[in-house]
Amino acid sequence: MLRRHILPLTLTPFLAAESPDRFARIRHYIDSQIKEGPFAGIDAALMHRGQLIFSHCAGELKSNSIYRIHSMTKAIATSALMALYEEGKLLLDEPVSNYIPGFASTRVLSDENDPNSATVPLKRPMTIHHLATHTSGLNNSKAYAQSSPFKTTLADMATKLPTIPLSHQPGEGWRYGQSINVIGQLVEVISGQTFDRFLAERFFQPLAMNDTAFHVPAEKLNRLATTYTLDTSNKLVPQSLPHADRQPTFLAGGGGLFSTVHDYLRFCQMLLNGGSLDNAKILSKATIDFMFRNHVPLNLFPPGGPNGRAGYGFGIGGAVLMDASQSATLSVDGEFTWGGAAGTYFWIDRKTQLIGVWFVQRPPFIQPPSKRFKVLAYQALS
Repeated sequence: MLRRHILPLTLTPFLAAESPDRFARIRHYIDSQIKEGPFAGIDAALMHRGQLIFSHCAGELKSNSIYRIHSMTKAIATSALMALYEEGKLLLDEPVSNYIPGFASTRVLSDENDPNSATVPLKRPMTIHHLATHTSGLNNSKAYAQSSPFKTTLADMATKLPTIPLSHQPGEGWRYGQSINVIGQLVEVISGQTFDRFLAERFFQPLAMNDTAFHVPAEKLNRLATTYTLDTSNKLVPQSLPHADRQPTFLAGGGGLFSTVHDYLRFCQMLLNGGSLDNAKILSKATIDFMFRNHVPLNLFPPGGPNGRAGYGFGIGGAVLMDASQSATLSVDGEFTWGGAAGTYFWIDRKTQLIGVWFVQRPPFIQPPSKRFKVLAYQALS
């Protein structure tokens, strides 16, 4: 039987001792990344069959450090959408304009590579499913940079965004854009709650994700991990970022949350368990099965797969591994995964009952370090 009690997160000796030399390889790799200089700190952990089997925090980080998880917010935001879906509050094939009327008349660029090209009408309505799978066309980055629709509130975004042409017709391409921010507004409109309150009441409180929120309270700021960038000589330099202790007015479902390794493991374990953890029932197994399927025709992806992930399709909120051999990385078909701009990364493997999280704070996100961690994770399992 799958063991679901993971608070507190303490290493399970009898599991970790199965292949101690192979787990030592993971620690050695993490420590080498600190010694050689690419990262100031790394916090990584593995859950197997509901138990913490590996945890190593190196460099300047601590085991309770708080991180900007950026796009790992997306899996939580889309799970919130699916919680409302389970209640019959929406259908995925509904037009987004049923809830945000402006999208009924949105125009589309005739050439997505030319932001100044003529615009044409929608061929079909943009649906909620298009948002959840990044096939909505909400990827007109140059126009967004000029009009700044993502700086004030979700409601203001919902007014401004439909006036900006889509990069392509809904359902005719996979582009990693602003879809999940719109899902945040849908959650507010449909639930009648602010997005942060909905997430807190429906996810963070029942899952005891006590350090996950859109800001870091003043009393926890000493736990906030510093974000670094590399200068021209490849030296780590602290990055100047907005004040984390201020509650933002724009609650970005696409990338606004702070969290910890502990909290995100609990969220992932809930998904792996089929929607429940301890005494909290968050989603149904049928819903998670649906989320973890590929929803996007493969011909819609750019060359190399979703954001350069060969062998992957895309489900509701994350990439889904369809062919491990194409990914050229030791992994298991059916894996659900995504990452964040500062280098955070997770995967959920329901077949092996393995969860991996890799937290660093050094943008941009690059795949090789977390890929190596994944290879080392699988070789360590007996």
